[in-house]
Amino acid sequence: MSNKLPISKELLQKILKPINRLTESCVLKIQKDGLYSICSSPDNTVVLYAKIKFPIELEEQIRLNLINIKKLICGLECLEDNGEFSLEYSKNNIKCSNTNEEGEKTHFKYHLVDDSVIKECPFNISKLSTIDFDTEFNIENSKIKQIMSGYTFASDVEKIYFYTKDTAIYCEINDRTMQNVDNITIKVCDQYSGLSFDDGIVINMEVFKNLVSYKNDVKVKINNEYKVFVFQNIDDNDVELKYIVSALVK
Repeated sequence: MSNKLPISKELLQKILKPINRLTESCVLKIQKDGLYSICSSPDNTVVLYAKIKFPIELEEQIRLNLINIKKLICGLECLEDNGEFSLEYSKNNIKCSNTNEEGEKTHFKYHLVDDSVIKECPFNISKLSTIDFDTEFNIENSKIKQIMSGYTFASDVEKIYFYTKDTAIYCEINDRTMQNVDNITIKVCDQYSGLSFDDGIVINMEVFKNLVSYKNDVKVKINNEYKVFVFQNIDDNDVELKYIVSALVK
């Protein structure tokens, strides 16, 4: 028995590539309304929730255990961009095919692993809906690139501090627990909504290593009580990407 999944090659790549920047393996779960995955960085400082909505609903719930995401991405790149793409799920593999305008068909099989091989990320994404976010702002794509350039300059530290000043949001790439380290301060945006936090909230730079590949702007939401950040992609209706980051001790 096989099942054809209503997903394009482009959308599959859009969800696999950000996941692969964070981890080598993952579990893709398919429910009636779409496909999603929850995974974390090796040091568990960043959690990613990635989801694609299907155009139609499916009756069967499916779990795909990908032990080597990079290999699956490589297989997809072997298929032509033009033509009709299809993905079929069987018991222990997925089959990806592409038929071009001349009727020539190219396909590959990617074998899955057992449930016991890959450990699922224990983060409960439903908890996000119960948290109130006190502060919100947007980071333009150009600012994300500027922050990563600043990280190249202040390469001896792995922390980034966010704080409010007047109506703006600033970030400081630094480690305030260390002495005589190079650091840089950048204005992130001119305005924000919600509560101010003048003292600064610090997180690991790891999340920006993933965000720098974005072509779109990013919305940031902060819960000041629990010191939780959510970085969410915007201007892309096809894919939902949320990076959840907890604050560090200063």
